[in-house]
Amino acid sequence: MPRTATRTIRLQVFIHRPPKKVFEAISDPDLLARWFVDTASLPQRKGESYTFGWTDGPTHSGKVLDFARGRYLTLAWTWPGRERLGSTRLRMSVEPKAGGTVVKFIHSGFKTRGPWVDLYDGAIRGWTYFLMNLKSVLEFGQDLRSPHDW
Repeated sequence: MPRTATRTIRLQVFIHRPPKKVFEAISDPDLLARWFVDTASLPQRKGESYTFGWTDGPTHSGKVLDFARGRYLTLAWTWPGRERLGSTRLRMSVEPKAGGTVVKFIHSGFKTRGPWVDLYDGAIRGWTYFLMNLKSVLEFGQDLRSPHDW
């Protein structure tokens, strides 16, 4: 059977904060609400279920595929209302770098046809937006989100 072509989003940002603080921001449900979601449940164990929700918006849910405290986490990312398509794979990691931390987002498994084209486009825009907000919150204490953005 032929293999289906897929695309991967690779984004990274440098944040002037220690890796421990940055990892907490991407893995602690209370801190996720400061820059990303309105509500979150994110167990720090492989195989557990997580949920990310937005007021008046979607709720993403899936499984924690991998979790290495202080280093990375990998999630099965299912698209609300499009669960029949299957899931993609989101890996968020932190690496120390000269006075701060490099945060890497690798979101893989986007097929190249059909509804996946719009999901891929939306994910690129969304992750760019949220990564910049993560940097703003951690470096300046400023949440750039606005209810008028969506």
